[in-house]
Amino acid sequence: MIDLNDLQCFVHVSQTQSFTRAAKRLGVPKSSISRAIQRLEDRLGVRLVERTTRRVTLTEVGEVYLSRCQRMMEEAEQADLAVGALQGKPRGTLRVGAPVAFARSILGPTMGEFVRLYPELRLHLQLLNGDEPPREGTFDVVVRAGTLEDSGLLVKPLMQIRLGAYASPTYLLNQKLPETPADLLPLSCITTTCDTFGEPGEFTTWRLRKGTELKEVKVNSRVSVPDPTINHQLALAGAGIALLAQSVVQIDVEQGRLIRILPEWEPAPVELHALYPSRLDSSPKVRAFLGFLRERFGTGSSF
Repeated sequence: MIDLNDLQCFVHVSQTQSFTRAAKRLGVPKSSISRAIQRLEDRLGVRLVERTTRRVTLTEVGEVYLSRCQRMMEEAEQADLAVGALQGKPRGTLRVGAPVAFARSILGPTMGEFVRLYPELRLHLQLLNGDEPPREGTFDVVVRAGTLEDSGLLVKPLMQIRLGAYASPTYLLNQKLPETPADLLPLSCITTTCDTFGEPGEFTTWRLRKGTELKEVKVNSRVSVPDPTINHQLALAGAGIALLAQSVVQIDVEQGRLIRILPEWEPAPVELHALYPSRLDSSPKVRAFLGFLRERFGTGSSF
């Protein structure tokens, strides 16, 4: 008899190319993953995976078997969803993919409340690089920022993230407070090698808007980092001026650890969207997740 748990282990091994990462994702010992794969191979009488010191890859037979396993897992999940929909209760595992900065600054502080609201729901959150495409069958919901390519997934707006320029009192102690965007030129700025929520690039030109007026400033980048969340720490440490999410630094401003620079000037807000397969449009767990974010932050609202 087929054990769906063994199939689940096999699918996650194929996705992560690692017994260790698959075990971590499923929250089980690595030995459980090894035994599950061994049971499948013994029952089928074939080798499904090739193990090396660096990674695990599928054999040709394993590739064929994987496609069938994924269908079976999806059908089993749909059966669970159908029961859950009848009862109206979100349950099972919700797999969410999100940019690193969004996960750390927004999902991290709020998901504790979410899982308390839905005790029968297990949340699996995976951090994504800005240019990392979601693999089919890997996520239930993916959060994306900025321009979206046609992926065949449903796209729903979540929120806008408003940004501002901030620096610590320590850094500003011996500096003249900027009055116009041009006053930023001689000052030390903290920039990123990706945008606020993960899209790659070199962001040393700041585009600031006041009403209908737009100014572009090629800032003096003294520190450049790949993770936008580090900008916050660097600004607190007095390394210079950084563009930060207004909501994330609100407490720092209230307690005097950061000062808003050029408060009338802002970059364009970051647009966030949720992407998910059309088959999950009526899923209680997906609806619960999106509903929670919209209630907490408001669809299309600024955060």
